[in-house]
Amino acid sequence: MYLKNLLRFGIFLVFFAFPSFVDKTFASERYTIANSKTLKFTYFVSGVPLYGEFHVDRSYFTIDFTEEQQSKFYIKVDIRKSTAGFPLATSAMLGQSVLNANKYPFMEFESTSISKKDEGYRVSGLLKLKGVQKNIVIMVFTKDKYIKNAKTLIFEIMSSINRYDFGADGFPFLVGKEIKLNSIIELIRGD
Repeated sequence: MYLKNLLRFGIFLVFFAFPSFVDKTFASERYTIANSKTLKFTYFVSGVPLYGEFHVDRSYFTIDFTEEQQSKFYIKVDIRKSTAGFPLATSAMLGQSVLNANKYPFMEFESTSISKKDEGYRVSGLLKLKGVQKNIVIMVFTKDKYIKNAKTLIFEIMSSINRYDFGADGFPFLVGKEIKLNSIIELIRGD
């Protein structure tokens, strides 16, 4: 009798709890960066802004449309395929005193928390660059109203990174320490 009641209770739990679990599990959707596969950045040489692009190797954006703070972002950049805008600057950027692309070919960002901030979202996370891992903040702004099941989403992302924090301190009298990330990204929903 006890075993029969326990079995009924188990079936009851599965019957009523499973739909709730499924709704939470499938409330989020997975996206990746589309087409261009680059993130634009600005750096300063003798105070003059110059522009480069980080090549995105892999990315995923798990977006929870019901509880946005539960969303997760991950971006992996292939430093070796990135550019500082022209050959001489790219060679310097990839060299030992700045990013040392031969030893540290990838840069990774993974979100740890997301919160609503004014007209956008404040995404905190860990940036790993040159073997150093530090917290940074990326501001994310939606370019359109996004909805569940959308095939594409468009965001603007902005951040400021102090390259000295990661030991990328080459050419200090010529190149400024701040790298500004400012890029429009298009995300495509995964199947």
